[in-house]
Amino acid sequence: MNVLFHLTVGIGIATILTDTKKTSPEAKLTDTLKIEISAFIVGIISHGALDYIPHCYPINSRVDVILGLAFIIVLTLLANNKYKGIIGLTLIGCIFPDLVDLSPAIINKNLGFNLPILDKVFPWHWHVYSGSIYNYSCGVSTINHLLVIVAVGIVCWYRRADFSNLFLN
Repeated sequence: MNVLFHLTVGIGIATILTDTKKTSPEAKLTDTLKIEISAFIVGIISHGALDYIPHCYPINSRVDVILGLAFIIVLTLLANNKYKGIIGLTLIGCIFPDLVDLSPAIINKNLGFNLPILDKVFPWHWHVYSGSIYNYSCGVSTINHLLVIVAVGIVCWYRRADFSNLFLN
């Protein structure tokens, strides 16, 4: 699935895992370490679930990577100081499998490098377990992408106080 969809889910994950009422205003970044580690791990798990379901790639890969990087930087900068670690690590966790398995090939293709291409570590990147659709029959994929966006929207609306505290207060 495109990086931007993984990152969108990351916003939902951070919102679900961060109970801002229980986090004191004086909290240091290290005080949120348990949430940061959990969010990173849940991000990796969510990546597997998203890559396993049938999906096409509606966003050009180069545009996806550039916008994804901007998304991570902007959202981490916009996050309130005590939640920057949670937001940053959640988003990195959501794309970590792609960084490990796919980034050498992407770097080689786009920058002309010759990095070694190793076997994929994460099973959802193996052809047998991947939900990637190669025949361009993307109707189910479109539904799945819309469901991801709607689900994250519902989570953020339902936990709007926490979502707001992560970024706005």
